[in-house]
Amino acid sequence: MRFSMLLPALVVAAGCTTGTDTGGSPRPEVVRDVEGYAIASCLVNQSEPYLKDQGDAWASVIVQRMKGDLEVFANIAERVKLETAKGDMAVVRTEAEPGTDKALPVLYCSEIIDKPPVRAAIEKAVAALNSSYAQ
Repeated sequence: MRFSMLLPALVVAAGCTTGTDTGGSPRPEVVRDVEGYAIASCLVNQSEPYLKDQGDAWASVIVQRMKGDLEVFANIAERVKLETAKGDMAVVRTEAEPGTDKALPVLYCSEIIDKPPVRAAIEKAVAALNSSYAQ
């Protein structure tokens, strides 16, 4: 089969994804908001002004649409801040300047939700907000 014939099928298949994690069920809103807040908090802790601004804007959207007590997010922000202070930034070797590393803050922040202290704070926040989101 030629690539040009295969491409439309791939586009259709890709368009069928729903952002789901298992069994075709979407991620619960509470999980989306809590994990998003953790990632946004990480972006706010970066040195680049653009990332700080994007993180702040993302966190603002979450705070405006969230259901429940805003204080629940305080522990997440603190855990993320402690984790980012460790300086375990994701890096990649650059091809343009051999022997040098390029920091990947967006990758790092997207994966910060899997760090055990941050994941524990996320789970605690989800448990605290579940009833508010169920309404």
